Amino acid sequence: MWLDALALLSLLLASADSFVAVGIALTGYFNLKSPHTVKDNMTPDNAGLMPRGPPIPLTLRIKTLTERLDAQATDLDRYTMLHSILETDATLYFGTILSDVRKFLPLVYTPTVGEACVNFSKIHTHQPKGIYLSKYDKGNIANVLRNWPFADQVKVICVTDGERILGLGDLGANGMGIPVGKLALYTALGGIEPEGTLPMHIDFGCNVDAVRDCPTYMGLRERRPDKNKPEEVAEYDAFMEEYFDAIAEVYGKDCMVQFEDFGNSNAFRFLEDFQDKHVCFNDDIQGTASVVLGGLIASLRITAAEAGGVGNLKDHTYVFLGAGEAGCGIASLIAEAIRDENPDMTSEDACSKIWLVDSKGLVTDQRDMDKLPSHKAPFAHELCFDVDGQDGPSCFTADDLEEAIKILKPSAIIGVSGQPQTFTKPIIEEMTKNHARPVIFSLSNPTSKSECTAEQAYEWSDGKAIFASGSPFGTVEFKGKKYTPAQGNNAYIFPGIGKGAIFSGATRLDSSDMICASRTLASLVPQSQLDTGACYPDLNKIRDVSVNIATDVALGQWARGTATKKATHADRNDLMKQIRNSMYHAKAKYQAVMKQYVVNDNDDAPPPAKVLKPATKVGSATPAEKDTGGEGKGNMFSRVLAKWGAMAEQERE
Repeated sequence: MWLDALALLSLLLASADSFVAVGIALTGYFNLKSPHTVKDNMTPDNAGLMPRGPPIPLTLRIKTLTERLDAQATDLDRYTMLHSILETDATLYFGTILSDVRKFLPLVYTPTVGEACVNFSKIHTHQPKGIYLSKYDKGNIANVLRNWPFADQVKVICVTDGERILGLGDLGANGMGIPVGKLALYTALGGIEPEGTLPMHIDFGCNVDAVRDCPTYMGLRERRPDKNKPEEVAEYDAFMEEYFDAIAEVYGKDCMVQFEDFGNSNAFRFLEDFQDKHVCFNDDIQGTASVVLGGLIASLRITAAEAGGVGNLKDHTYVFLGAGEAGCGIASLIAEAIRDENPDMTSEDACSKIWLVDSKGLVTDQRDMDKLPSHKAPFAHELCFDVDGQDGPSCFTADDLEEAIKILKPSAIIGVSGQPQTFTKPIIEEMTKNHARPVIFSLSNPTSKSECTAEQAYEWSDGKAIFASGSPFGTVEFKGKKYTPAQGNNAYIFPGIGKGAIFSGATRLDSSDMICASRTLASLVPQSQLDTGACYPDLNKIRDVSVNIATDVALGQWARGTATKKATHADRNDLMKQIRNSMYHAKAKYQAVMKQYVVNDNDDAPPPAKVLKPATKVGSATPAEKDTGGEGKGNMFSRVLAKWGAMAEQERE
């Protein structure tokens, strides 16, 4: 028993060794690490815990970290290093991301996060990443949520159950890497304080034997509820009812929840059940749809310029490869945007030129409509036309995408299937034969799942394709012209929506917010980007995109009467300024604490010569305050010693 206690203490002491901050305002997850984490190493109680030389400018520390990252062998190694920094020094972490968003975004999220999730249990640092709930917490969810040290500051939650991680399938608890990555972008791109974000995983098991049986797997070693057993589905539904009630109780009714990578049936059902009761949205269904719609709207400025080209959303014929959350979510939002632009059009007419291809082929009304999932039904059209030599129209279907392309002659194909290399040369050549500027969006993540590469799209279309992908591709040179492949990254959308919802005190989010974000995004694509074939803004401008989207989402909330906070802006520009000024910024955070030491933080400024001297020890923490970390949260050592004492008492008894 004593050996167990010593082992526990050794583990906790070892974790303290990873603290690396030097004279910096640390924020976020680091507070969970050890008693050696400090906000300012020269306050009386922290003096002597870190080297005593002058503080190092943040820009120099970012440069040093960037050099260390560049020296790593693989992107997974870079991901692991970045997350070790996030756990100890959030200011440096977010400052580094913002120093070059285009460079670091693929390391924080797609495509690297996919590989990180596959290896999550192997690279996990055994430090808290967020809140892990399991089905056995039913009846006690609110108490578990209170264990988060920043419970009074949480503004946005990203939650997954890990059943459909990117295009990788069911990864169970290993899917926690997705909420962690998404919320890092809420801070970096949306300006939400790190303490205001909370990653969550809901563990109802995992159906992949290889994941569940891995010796290092940290989740429940059980299978998920059987979707064909109503009592098991009802158990999950009841858990989610309590979950949202607990969110409102512990974090407040205005705490926003983002669903991420739930399986199809649960994703659609939970969104339908809770979007009118709580502030929530599903990023796979709605966020992806919003960013794709934004790209389509921007691309109209290219296609409309061609003779006979597509000038409006309603003039496109769309074919989706993939009819799950993303495919049906995008299709539904396109239809809603078409109706919004054409109020006299019926819902059926708005959907009539949107087609889905799933694992069984083209979805038509020839399917068994009683068994067809409800989210596919609006797009199950009749495919009948006259054939020479036959009396009356004949009805058809298509067994695969290539056959569907030949029959329907679409102007836009959108891949969300998770099936790589399915946009083949014959398919892209067929589209180019029918349209001057075919739209080819290959959106499956990570890169290994992309339906085609950027180079293939440009080469097979003879440079005519308007291409976008889910994960990034580099610049392509074809026939002497350089093309910049656009990345349809949800990061253009969700940070701004979240910031706008929080700033206005939104009580619900719906498709009008998503369409609003799409139109704002499209309006921010400069002609210079379109000229290179890109239908999204430069990623290094993404924080400005977030500010604009947040502004328009907040304005929409106030206009619809669904905001709880009072509007104080004079006009849109004034609101933009208010939102921008409210955003977290790593450099400002650093300077706020270190202003008494740092002369400036310019790139070329040398570290100040001033040697740090601790202030007079006044008002230092009492022993009781030290025991609770000064903020009522249990100090790691006091908890270990208490456990040690309890074990010793048991042994004496």
